[in-house]
Amino acid sequence: MRWKLHGDVRCAAVTKAVEKYLDFEAVLYWLRPLFGGPKVQLPPHVALELRQESPSLLEFVQREASGDYEDKSRSWQRLINWGKSHVLSHAKKEGWLDCVFHQAGIHPGHVRLVDYAALWCKSRLGNTALPYPSLRQWQRDMEDYVRASRK
Repeated sequence: MRWKLHGDVRCAAVTKAVEKYLDFEAVLYWLRPLFGGPKVQLPPHVALELRQESPSLLEFVQREASGDYEDKSRSWQRLINWGKSHVLSHAKKEGWLDCVFHQAGIHPGHVRLVDYAALWCKSRLGNTALPYPSLRQWQRDMEDYVRASRK
């Protein structure tokens, strides 16, 4: 973990940044179906969870929800960019952000997360009558999906 992975950045620092980014990415994918409609509307329990987990993220999402944007896919992209700036500000400032993205992109957790998120978005958009799960429930469902798909 003391090996230098990029310039003077040690493997441990990159590993910590990747884990932090993957945690943020899970929140992003949990929120993604809410960005699929004409207007971003947070269920009250989702807003409460975001307030507890990341008040600045909640503030950003609420600004996006109140914005008058024709293209909601841009709202999703703005959310991703906001996360990169806030979650990985240290790596960005020191110039090793690309290293973090490369390591995150090949991380097994990222691969599983993206796979589950695609299924989640498709099933959620097809069945919006179901209650929106909490982040913890969504993460448990993702872990169950991963376990079941490996059998």
